[in-house]
Amino acid sequence: MLFLTLLLCTSSAAQKKVSYQRDYRYLVERIDGVYIPKDIDEAIDSLGIILSVEEKRYVADSLSLEDFTAMAHMGIGMWMRNNWGLWGGSRLQRYFRDRQVNHPDAMSHEILKAFYKKKIKGMVYPVEEDFDLDNGENYGVEVIRMKEITKYFHKEWWRMRKGISETRRELKEEGIRKGGLVFFQYPYGCSTAEEQDIWLSADNCDALPKGIITDIDFGQQRIKVKLLSTISPHGIIIFDGDIKPDTDGDLERNFGQFAINTPNRFYMQVGDELWFDLDSHCWALDES
Repeated sequence: MLFLTLLLCTSSAAQKKVSYQRDYRYLVERIDGVYIPKDIDEAIDSLGIILSVEEKRYVADSLSLEDFTAMAHMGIGMWMRNNWGLWGGSRLQRYFRDRQVNHPDAMSHEILKAFYKKKIKGMVYPVEEDFDLDNGENYGVEVIRMKEITKYFHKEWWRMRKGISETRRELKEEGIRKGGLVFFQYPYGCSTAEEQDIWLSADNCDALPKGIITDIDFGQQRIKVKLLSTISPHGIIIFDGDIKPDTDGDLERNFGQFAINTPNRFYMQVGDELWFDLDSHCWALDES
């Protein structure tokens, strides 16, 4: 009888400890050192900090809502479910359950969906009214569908991240950085004979149009350049649909037949700020 009494008391104490731990998880701000958002607004703010600028640009430029939620389900979605207590109990789990979102997969899906709409697309709307409350058996079918297409997008996600890392390393080695000066290389030729003469005879970059790098998109492999100076009053030609660009910068025009105003030719003026692909050959590092 004494042994049975001790066993029951021990069992009761263990159950109280488990219950206490679960209740405690619902109240605290941090679990295992990880901050737990208190609601979906804090969750999407936290997600915005976790994802890099390049990752958010990739999502904005390349993915639809359906593609993003499917692709992120087994990546950052799994991280949220495991670290924000959506399985084991937390104040964020309780927040969702109080609003009839009961499955951890559904909780992470709602966070990803709201993040895409509010933070990527800038939509303003009542998030909680957008919750999909059908997260039982039918949601299980949706999870299966997401896992199937995730196989492809998960590979694309890591390919993109690997590409970002490699591009960041290569540009660092080349000395290309925000705030760095670059000079224009005339892949689409010049707009005046004077400009062409200076370009072809210049011993260094001092006389050539200058720009400053104001941003770098490692994911899309491009730089944003603000034009600081030009030779021609018309600006510099950054695209000409009538000719193929000369990546060596040796293209010479017949200025007797050259027209400034044409619907196929686009110019960049001093003060303009535009994105350029790294392989566009428009800009090169100014080492003068």
